[in-house]
Amino acid sequence: MDAFEFYSKLPRAVPGATSFTSAYLSTIKLRPSDRILDLHCRTGERAVWVSRSRGCRVVAVDEDERFCAEVLERSKDGGSANKVDCVASGYLDLPFEDETFTLVIAEWAAARTGLCQGIDAWRRLVPVGGYVAISYPGVINKDAPLEVRGPLEQRMVEPMCTLGEYHQVIKGRGFEIVHQAPLDQELWENFYTDAVRRAWTLSTTEAGRIVTGPLMAKTVPNDIIQEVLEEAHWYRHVGRGRVFLQSMLLRRVQ
Repeated sequence: MDAFEFYSKLPRAVPGATSFTSAYLSTIKLRPSDRILDLHCRTGERAVWVSRSRGCRVVAVDEDERFCAEVLERSKDGGSANKVDCVASGYLDLPFEDETFTLVIAEWAAARTGLCQGIDAWRRLVPVGGYVAISYPGVINKDAPLEVRGPLEQRMVEPMCTLGEYHQVIKGRGFEIVHQAPLDQELWENFYTDAVRRAWTLSTTEAGRIVTGPLMAKTVPNDIIQEVLEEAHWYRHVGRGRVFLQSMLLRRVQ
């Protein structure tokens, strides 16, 4: 079992929520003629919701082509099959022409590319006045030890930094920040509740034993199950209140 097999049966594969997305979308005047790019779309929950709530065409992109079928199926079930397309592609070599989109949604995508590389690569996709929306994890204290950074940092290609350091990274890259907000702790918990429930359900159908806590069993048949339980345990006992997921809506100014 891999990440696709595990998370394709859940609403989302990373912490977040449509209410989190809605908070920054409410500051943008979107029209039905606008096109939106949704990077790291995973199961398509966000893409389908955006297409329905804003009436725009959404192009969903994921690195794993297996998620594309999930996105298209979910768009049919959600009544927006005519407004959602899905493309399998890396996030730094996207097959789209310059200034194709009004908005690029990149929730967690920069964690897989690096913040600088992601912003620089996606800037060309929106015109001046267009937007790039990023959600990116960080630490409250820049001297946070390894145990605070925990398994969350394993999702990322770069170490987590503080919000102030992220602002410095964005400065001078042709964008201004027009909205920002952290993911509420309740929404973090909702994600881990769903993930842990699926992990335990799967563990009862396969040989092996799962134990959470510092002395975790190594007889688990699937690493992804163990990883999910370890990350949930880390967040609830160590990371909560010491890490954040910040949404930053960036408007291109040059």
